Amino acid sequence: MNGWELRELRLRGGLTLRQVARAAGTADTNVSAYERGAKIPDPRTLSRLLASVAAGSNSPIHTRHLMTVPATAASLRRGLRDAWTIADLLRLIREMRANLTFLTSPADREAFFAQPSTTGDQRWDAMLAGNVEDLAIREGTDVPAWTRGGALPEFWFVGGIPSLRAYAFAYSPFSLQIRGVMVDPADLESV
Repeated sequence: MNGWELRELRLRGGLTLRQVARAAGTADTNVSAYERGAKIPDPRTLSRLLASVAAGSNSPIHTRHLMTVPATAASLRRGLRDAWTIADLLRLIREMRANLTFLTSPADREAFFAQPSTTGDQRWDAMLAGNVEDLAIREGTDVPAWTRGGALPEFWFVGGIPSLRAYAFAYSPFSLQIRGVMVDPADLESV
């Protein structure tokens, strides 16, 4: 698919550069460059862009500005670069998890669960993949293939309070445990 075809699909779908870019976890300047042919998206990026467009302008992903998995990865990457606290980064995970409840169609789910770019940190990549697997299992939907693998070389106890490590080890969702991510499940849920 060339850039003009992507642009035509986006415009026919009534979507702005910003809407597509946000859902796909990239910058609107990148989407513009892809559409002009100034840059060529890699296959995963193109897949995210097409899924974002296929969701349609009436999708809650676009109307509610939902935090998709690719958008979460992009925000985590930015937060890690800017030295955000773990509490702030976990807030992004909570928002993504809460946003799943607004999805209404298979196209929404495909755009929501599209394979993200890396966060730039193996721990947060494992956190994101584990949460996606956990959410898919809870929804009773297929777990995206991209979540397979990615176990950390040693356990990561998220939060840093040593006295809570045993609790996190015992109660962290299984999809996170198998990746070596130990977190209090309450840190993953919005209240």
